Amino acid sequence: MAFFKPVKKKVNGKWYPQAVTIRRPIEMDEVAARIAEMSTASVADSKAVLTALGRVLGNLMNQGRTVHIEDLGYFYLSCLSSGNGKDTKAEVNAECITATRVRFLPEREVQQDGTVTRALVGNEVFWVNIEDIALGDTVDTPDEGDDDGGDSPLG
Repeated sequence: MAFFKPVKKKVNGKWYPQAVTIRRPIEMDEVAARIAEMSTASVADSKAVLTALGRVLGNLMNQGRTVHIEDLGYFYLSCLSSGNGKDTKAEVNAECITATRVRFLPEREVQQDGTVTRALVGNEVFWVNIEDIALGDTVDTPDEGDDDGGDSPLG
């Protein structure tokens, strides 16, 4: 089940659902244990592969490549610049870049009826208003004034 809360946006004063996460993040040890349960790999082997994955992705993206992990999705870099831009093409250089972001697009599948689903989302996400339940743990939410739901942990 996924959780949301109603949030009033400053831009127009209207209320919208905003996704929230609960408790602490799931750490790599638990992910490795779950992978081991679903495969022939040991927990140690799963953790070793996950540890290497981040370094390999970073290295390949730093070579200007997009990385596709089957059944997961695509990882690639984007860049940001601050200021008002430059007047001519010749003025644009690497010093104009102020931040680098890792972007991720989940794998998608086109159904027979033409609809598109994302592999990580699934077909049956069950949304629950977090204010309708009592949780003993801290709820992590993006800033309420942030219209895009907050910063992605992927950058």
